[in-house]
Amino acid sequence: MSTASYLSEAKTEDTIRFMDDEPNEPVERTESWKVLVVDDDKYIHQITHIALDKFIFRHKSLIILSAYSASEAREILAKNHDIAVILLDVVMETSDAGLVLVEYIREVCGNHFVQIVLRTGQPGYAPEKDVISKYEINYYANKTELTAQKLFAVMTSSLRSYCNIMTLEAYRQNLELMVQARTCELREKNEQLMQLNQEKNEFLSIAAHDIKNPLSNIKVYAEEIETDYDKLSKIDVVKFARLIQHSSLQMFNLVKDLLDVNRIESGVMSFTMRKMDLLPLVRSLVAQYKRRAEEKNIQLVLIAENASYLIHADEMRINQILENLISNAVKYSTHHKQVTIQLDADEYKVRCTVADEGPGLSHEDQHKLFGKFTRLTPRPTGNEYSSGLGLFIVKKLTEAQLGRVWCNSIINQGSQFIVEFALDTKPLSFR
Repeated sequence: MSTASYLSEAKTEDTIRFMDDEPNEPVERTESWKVLVVDDDKYIHQITHIALDKFIFRHKSLIILSAYSASEAREILAKNHDIAVILLDVVMETSDAGLVLVEYIREVCGNHFVQIVLRTGQPGYAPEKDVISKYEINYYANKTELTAQKLFAVMTSSLRSYCNIMTLEAYRQNLELMVQARTCELREKNEQLMQLNQEKNEFLSIAAHDIKNPLSNIKVYAEEIETDYDKLSKIDVVKFARLIQHSSLQMFNLVKDLLDVNRIESGVMSFTMRKMDLLPLVRSLVAQYKRRAEEKNIQLVLIAENASYLIHADEMRINQILENLISNAVKYSTHHKQVTIQLDADEYKVRCTVADEGPGLSHEDQHKLFGKFTRLTPRPTGNEYSSGLGLFIVKKLTEAQLGRVWCNSIINQGSQFIVEFALDTKPLSFR
């Protein structure tokens, strides 16, 4: 078929449509399919433009790009990664320029999505059977056979194939993202399990170490009494009994802390929330720790201007929180100092501040506060025992009751531990 007759047929058939891909009503077309025509014959470009001028597929028209050589095609492909169909001539600057371009697109660019329609005016240079066997092309046609109507058919078929491939690729990418997300999730879970396993090992190691010492002391004191009972005075027996009691209490407190941590982290610790007055509880704790403070010549001072400090909380847990804070203040304060417990209230919250005149905490120590098994730089000043779990329990119990706890400390100037709770049943407001 001559170029003139091809052009004539294209003009008379330019209204051909494939109704299964057309809308029943006019649709606003805001996107287009990109088609690249690669041919060294400018008339082929003109004919293709005319034949596909009114082509519509799935509500989208065509943008036809033109390249007159394989090198020009490479430049266009480098700038346009969304070309759907390539109408490609075989013989251009060389007898196999089109075939070399196919290899470049598929192998070098790795583009296996674009539909390549090979058009040749000299089939002898590239026999159809050999080309289809060797090259990844989607359709092969002689230019003389590719009428306007057949071009419409080829374009529709190619775009439909392109859409199907891109849909599958989208599914593949989405599946890959899902797999990556799940892999990341599993990796995080595995890291968490490893962390939990490490914490468990640390937990058991510390527990075994801390329980071993008081058990050894109890064993030694008991053997001393058993071996030298006839030689010991009543005062000596009472002394050993107190040492045994002290070691037993040390073990009891450690086991109690470990059980509390386990209940907190497993989410089984229960709370009985009710209206309670903080002042009697604090007075009771001050009286309880007065003798222990006097052993270090530490003065306990309670400051409370109001007659009552009503909060909505679990009384047993509040007692546990404040006992930890007051115990620590006495435990880490040097002799002849003062520990002040102050209660304050406003219309939203009640605050209890436990302030000591101890060595204070460095910035590094303050960052480690409220962690499990935390060992801080300051040490107890009376050889008291510390499990490293007290402040962790304080923070968890406080937050479980919608409160908050924090520390203000300056080296050599002491520390303040402040805990806040909701006033009666009103929501807690931090300002």
